[in-house]
Amino acid sequence: MRKLLPLAGILLVMMTACNRQEAGIDISQIHFRIQSPYGNHYLTGKEIPFEATDANGNDITASVRFAVNGQRMGGSTYRFPAAGDYAVTAVWDLGGGATVTADDTIRAQVIDPRSQTRVLIEDFTGTWCVNCPRVIYHLEQAMQQISGIVPVAIHNRGYNTDPFHFDDVETLASEYNITAYPTPLINRTEVWDETTGHIQQYLQKIVPLGVSVSNTLSGNQWDITVKVRFDMDLPRDTLRLVVFATEDHLHADQANTTSYYGGQNPIPNFEHNHVLRYSFTDPLGDAIPQAQQSFDNEYTWTYSGPVPSQVNDPANMRVVAFVVRGTSRAKTVNVNEAQVNEDADY
Repeated sequence: MRKLLPLAGILLVMMTACNRQEAGIDISQIHFRIQSPYGNHYLTGKEIPFEATDANGNDITASVRFAVNGQRMGGSTYRFPAAGDYAVTAVWDLGGGATVTADDTIRAQVIDPRSQTRVLIEDFTGTWCVNCPRVIYHLEQAMQQISGIVPVAIHNRGYNTDPFHFDDVETLASEYNITAYPTPLINRTEVWDETTGHIQQYLQKIVPLGVSVSNTLSGNQWDITVKVRFDMDLPRDTLRLVVFATEDHLHADQANTTSYYGGQNPIPNFEHNHVLRYSFTDPLGDAIPQAQQSFDNEYTWTYSGPVPSQVNDPANMRVVAFVVRGTSRAKTVNVNEAQVNEDADY
């Protein structure tokens, strides 16, 4: 239930400034605060929302005029044009010409984006799936044309014929309402339309965090370090980290009724790449503590142990790591990948 404004607040909105004085109401005792869900560290070019609440916690954002360095915003959101320090202030219009200034000033610290934006495409596929070569082809073509794509092929056993079945595929399919194969998800947000333009839309977004991946393989011992660096304060976000092991150069016959790959059906000894073999975390992600989600902090995840038994050839492995935001059908914030014995920076 929405909180009711205190009687004094209602009177203040209804009376003129003269009547306030006649009624003996001291406007100097009316207080409100401003804040942003992103703390006070921001990125240039990213839309930042601001909020205002009165002394009783009521949302009064719509009644407040925000300003940056004394210049009115024209709303409650703002894109900082350049790096630097800014002062965000606000005035509450009480009606009748009376105003109150916010108790606090947000000292905004703004930097240019410093983490590369990458895009995750998870292809729900199968060796038995007669239409799946279409998505595989379009994804291969997109990767040749633009950088920043991180692919993961998630196989379903289908008619018990797929040798690359991922055991937790149904967990992901249920969460993201995957009911048909192929279905390529882009950033766990929507179905990819199989065009490079769709990918470019995501690559142009400014991301609030970066992901780095480093790993070394010695014999069967695999040591992996994933770091999440925060480029903004994200104190309210529910974030989770997902870490996958994928494998390239796997071969199996591929069903095909498309015109791609010569129209063969099946395509004999077809090469399957980016195949999801193992999830080190819950495939929906392991929680990142909110206390870690502050500007310039690096949240670190590590693994030290044997190569997963599902992997055929460790030399063809990759580590894929990404952060998702939300509690249901969480969306990908940013992603990175590294080949075996490679360090992939932010």
